[in-house]
Amino acid sequence: MANLLKKAYNATWGKYVFAGMYDKFLSHVEKHGLAEKRAEMLAPAYGRTVELGTGTGLNLPHYPDAVTELVLTEPYPPMVAKLEEKVRDNPRRIQLTVAGAERLPFPDASFDTVAAAMILCTVRDPDVVLKEIERVLKPGGQYLFLEHVRNRDPRIARRQDLMQIGWYWFGNECHCNRPTLETLAGSSLEIADLQESKMPGAWEFIEAMAIGRAVRRPDGAPAKEPEKVSVGKAGSNGSPDCGC
Repeated sequence: MANLLKKAYNATWGKYVFAGMYDKFLSHVEKHGLAEKRAEMLAPAYGRTVELGTGTGLNLPHYPDAVTELVLTEPYPPMVAKLEEKVRDNPRRIQLTVAGAERLPFPDASFDTVAAAMILCTVRDPDVVLKEIERVLKPGGQYLFLEHVRNRDPRIARRQDLMQIGWYWFGNECHCNRPTLETLAGSSLEIADLQESKMPGAWEFIEAMAIGRAVRRPDGAPAKEPEKVSVGKAGSNGSPDCGC
């Protein structure tokens, strides 16, 4: 039954509204400063780079010249169709691969940079994705991220918990209340830079965001102790990992 519902969702809302109208939905926040946030996130990118969950390709204009090879991944067929159009018109040489972030079809230690914007809020298991990111990064390589996060204000965090079920269906399985910073801090990647900010022009319950850079430790470097990041208590809606 769940599979039938998902197929119906993908064939209707997912294809014609979520993917079909995605750029239009985000145009307001892009114009109010999200585009600049994307550029800020991607400024350190260099070398062989892979982007996870590329969506419709809103990050494409912001990759610096230091990126020598760009590989895009996207698992959602309606998004892939939109992305293919932009890749055809892009002057940069780009490889497009249909793949989810949980299982990347690339060898170990094959990228200098992994980039992703707003994917840890949507993937089924963020811990699995972070392990895959570490696997495909070269030792010393970097993970650049821009993420929705659970709001530090308890009042807004409670609102995120209340809004989560409806937002999950509206946003194609997005979790707006996941403690993503806590998940990142507990991973084996080491956070090198972190800026907590707000998504310009966004609704209050999804405005909390984080931009940063995490690195894979060089081979032989001692394992880090998991950090503790206070990001508010998870809600009681059955999604303790939830944050979008």
